[in-house]
Amino acid sequence: MRRIPLLLVVIAGALPLAASALAATSRATASPVNTSLPAISGTTQQGHTLTASNGTWSGTAPITYTYRWQRCNASGSSCGNIGGATNQNYVASSGDVGRTIRVAVTGTNADGTSQALSTATDTIGAPGSVPANTKQPDPSGTAQEGKTITVGHGDWTGLQPITFTYQWQSCTSGGTCTNLAGKTGSSLLLGLSQVGLLMRATIVATNAAGKTSAFSNLTAIVLAKATAPANVSLPAISGSAHVGQRLSATSGEWTGVPTSPYTYQWSRCNADGSSCSTIAGATGQTYGVGAADLGLAIRVNVTAKNATGSTTATSAAAKIGARVVLTATFRAVLRAGQEVSYPNGKLGATVGHFTAKVTGTTLRWTLTFSHLTGHATVTRLNKGVRGTNGAAFKSLCRTCLSPTHGTVTLTASQRAAMLRGGTYVNIHTAKNTRGEIRGQISRIN
Repeated sequence: MRRIPLLLVVIAGALPLAASALAATSRATASPVNTSLPAISGTTQQGHTLTASNGTWSGTAPITYTYRWQRCNASGSSCGNIGGATNQNYVASSGDVGRTIRVAVTGTNADGTSQALSTATDTIGAPGSVPANTKQPDPSGTAQEGKTITVGHGDWTGLQPITFTYQWQSCTSGGTCTNLAGKTGSSLLLGLSQVGLLMRATIVATNAAGKTSAFSNLTAIVLAKATAPANVSLPAISGSAHVGQRLSATSGEWTGVPTSPYTYQWSRCNADGSSCSTIAGATGQTYGVGAADLGLAIRVNVTAKNATGSTTATSAAAKIGARVVLTATFRAVLRAGQEVSYPNGKLGATVGHFTAKVTGTTLRWTLTFSHLTGHATVTRLNKGVRGTNGAAFKSLCRTCLSPTHGTVTLTASQRAAMLRGGTYVNIHTAKNTRGEIRGQISRIN
């Protein structure tokens, strides 16, 4: 009586192990299953070698394959095994002329056996007479939705006469091609469904000895139908919207690549940007604001053009204000050490100070200096950055005494150079004719 519970425990423990082993065996068992049929490649002509591909199979690896070649009638039916033809390759014989060939591929693994049958080949031709392609044709025409492409049959040899039929295919960039139902002419009108794909044609050549197929070369990727440019971001006006200033226009952003440059037309509008009229001759990308624009608004029309058409987009309005008079103040500390070539003499205490204010184009300046090697023969404003010599553009004084001051009129480019820190003051003496002390001019405000 004491041994019965121990036996039950042993039996109970063994049952899950047996069930687990059975489940593992069930999961591991998988006979071969064909998922993509075998195919035959090679020239369908007496004396040429045909080769069978295995197709695609699932099942427990490893899978081994055997082959059985079959001879069928011209339509691919009424097939019978060909004696001794059990290799992966088969050489077409005289008995095959006028008939078709299939191959049965058998996949075998540890769990079982399965067979798959290829489709039939084209009719086997007599030696030297079946059509043979010697040059692939190139499709002609524009690969674009709404356009028609055309293909010839290329060059062929073989028993004459040879007739040709066509089947168009669409192909992905990865090389997968699909027949287009009903598209069996030498020309093809491209539709929306072909956009983004490549086109080719299968050309089937047929004569009394048999038939052979060949592919044309691929077209370029089919583009979407051409449309006029479309604006997705409006043109914009930049610059100071005041009399005497120059405005610039951006083209905005567009879809549909223009085949010609953008064109511009500036318009003068009411102060609120309405009732605009074009400004004669204002067709550049920039526009100089004049007195006639004061209190009004300016817009710019940008036109983009391609082979299909043109589209115009209009900027927001820029209201024009009165002329703005620019004011800015400057200063510079002049030292011998700022000269590109160190001057002659004892110059440790030599120093100068320059201050100035520009209003519009008028520069009012003040200059002081001390401890020069002699009288200041001339003081000039020069263009140039620190460490380089530049051309003089204004003389402030000759035989200068400290302190001294004055007024000069600047051109637009001279004023711009001062504003960006590209000018310096240089005091010359008899001992240092190239400059004794120099100071780079900086804008204060």
